[in-house]
This record gives sequence, C-alpha cells and structure tokens, in this order.
Amino acid sequence: MRRAAAFRSDHAYRRRLLGALAVVLALGVALVRWWPAPSPRAPDGPFGERSADRIQINEVQPTAQAREQTPPPPAPAPPKVVPNNVVIEDKIEFGTSALAVDVPGDDDQLRDGTTDTPRAARTPDTNARLFRAVQPDYPTAAREASVQARVRVAVQVSETGRVTGATVLKRWRLPDEGQARTVARLDHGLEEAALVAARRSRFRPAQQNGQPVASQTTLTFEFGTSE
Repeated sequence: MRRAAAFRSDHAYRRRLLGALAVVLALGVALVRWWPAPSPRAPDGPFGERSADRIQINEVQPTAQAREQTPPPPAPAPPKVVPNNVVIEDKIEFGTSALAVDVPGDDDQLRDGTTDTPRAARTPDTNARLFRAVQPDYPTAAREASVQARVRVAVQVSETGRVTGATVLKRWRLPDEGQARTVARLDHGLEEAALVAARRSRFRPAQQNGQPVASQTTLTFEFGTSE
C-alpha cells in the first residue's frame, strides 16, 4: 500500500512539474513574441546621434549680362555676283567703227573736241593687248530685273596704252535659254557701265616698226551671267 501511494505521489509531482515547465515555456515564448522592439539608439561618442545639418541656399540674382537676350544670328550674306566677263577681241575692226570723231580734211591728226590725238595705225605689227581689265558695275535696276546682256565696245588706244575714246558697237540680250538676241539699245544703265569700264581699262600699246602707236580694238562685257 505504501509503495502504491508513493508511486502515485511521485507521478503527481512529475505531472505538476511538467505543467509548470510548460507554463514557463509558454510565457517565455509570449514575451519574446509580443515584447515591444527597442528603438534604435545611436551610439555615444563621435559617431553618436547628430542633428540634421542645415544647408543655406543663397538665391542668385540674375545679372544684367545674364538677362541680355542672345543676339539674333547675322543675316545671310547676299549672293555674290559673279564678275562679268571681259573678252578681248584680238581681231581689229576698221571701217565699221562708229566712233564720234571729226576728221579735219586731209590732216593726219584725229580731233576729239580740242584735244589732238594721233591717228590709229591701220595695220600695226603688234595689236594692243589688255593690261588691266576693269569689271563693269552691274546696275541695281538691271540686277533687280535679272537682265542678262552683252555689250561690245570699240576703244581707241593711245601710244601710252590709255583709252582715249569708247563707243558701243553692238548689244545683245542673253535669255536663260536659247541664242543671244541683238537689240538696238539696252536700258538699266548697262551701256553706260560698259563704257565707263572700257575707258578705265589699260592696254599695252600696239607697235609698228618697234615703236608704240595708237590703235583701235574692241572689248566685250557681259552682265548677269555666271560664267
């Protein structure tokens, strides 16, 4: 009987002990699970908690230079007018010249007003050669009208190579397509521009027997062409 009672008492003690252990374990699990997590704390020392740095931003006022507007791009340069061609006519034309000169009888001198100039040699050994060509001005009116023309000018060249007289021999209109067309007169100041350029030209004078002599030759000017 005593052994049985002792066995029952020991068994009950074990049961109570196991129950207590179970309760303690359950409490430990509950504490671990539902215990509030500690807030992070910055460590002490030089790496401890620091206050937020304050950054000061200075407002930059625009200067007068910055407010200046960017200058507009320069206007495109106008198309360059190709210089007009100056064609030297090697063949000397005689007898068909329309130079306005007076021949005083059988005198050997040609007179232009009151200035005496030597008579041009009829058949020089060496013809006058162009030394300095002068490009004629392309008049604004002709450029605006897109006039293309050609002017042939007869010039009298002195023994020094200077032009002493000039007159228009022939005129042509040059269409965009087709052949050149002879006209009686050119407007827009083209003839005057050709005469001015002819008078400003300089020549190496013609020579006869090794001596410079006066002579006649022609110059041809073209306006408004690109060649």
